[in-house]
Amino acid sequence: MLQFRIRQYRDSDYQAVRCLYVTGVQQHFGRVCCHVVKQPWIQGSLALSLSLVLILSRSLLLSVFLMLFLLTCGWLLLRHFWTRIIKLNLMQDLQDIRSFYMQQPDSCFWVAESSGLVVGTVGAAPSNISPTGLELKRMNVCEEFRGQGIAKALCLTVLDFAQCSHFTHIMLGTSVIQTEAQSLYHRMGYRLVDIVQLPHFLAKITNYTIYRYQYRVPANPDLHPQDNPLGENVTLCQDTKNYTTSKRKGRSVNSVNRVRK
Repeated sequence: MLQFRIRQYRDSDYQAVRCLYVTGVQQHFGRVCCHVVKQPWIQGSLALSLSLVLILSRSLLLSVFLMLFLLTCGWLLLRHFWTRIIKLNLMQDLQDIRSFYMQQPDSCFWVAESSGLVVGTVGAAPSNISPTGLELKRMNVCEEFRGQGIAKALCLTVLDFAQCSHFTHIMLGTSVIQTEAQSLYHRMGYRLVDIVQLPHFLAKITNYTIYRYQYRVPANPDLHPQDNPLGENVTLCQDTKNYTTSKRKGRSVNSVNRVRK
């Protein structure tokens, strides 16, 4: 069974974290294309175009050529949109991971490491929606290492951090095409609270939505990821604690960042 450990982000992980994000998002592109093609108005438009050309030209070859042309144009448009999303996200929190996650109160970033390789990531930062909510961000697991309990261990790491930092709930968002992630969050006890339509025009016409999930953090401060049966393939231990202070709802709160090796 795969051996791995969860630890805090280091500056030497920078390129590996960014490459893992890019690879993970690129792997979803095929699903995006399938999602778009399944939209009723897309299928109707293609069928109508094919029928009109076939009636007017009486040429099956020309009709097939037109269909391939339209699909190619759509593929190129989606590819441009998808590449733009990747570039924009790389210029946000992943542009300076240490500054965004490691140097801010109530924020942290972790990696899953196996045989010296970064095979998974997750971040946590205070939610912009709720003053007592923690947002789980940048959950990624390398494709060949999925199904080994890494994603579950990363989720539990964020839960431990949320309890130590006195957050009342954890929030996250995942896209309509990420069905495996949705299943994981359901199994972990997250509850679907909203489905958000992205404001971008292309996202609107393709019905590309974001599923918002929420998990209410148990009040028991003694519950930590190591108390959960993850199996013998993951090593969790604490050897360093960094304390920062922030204010939520007018009271001072000690935020704990833990290192796991």
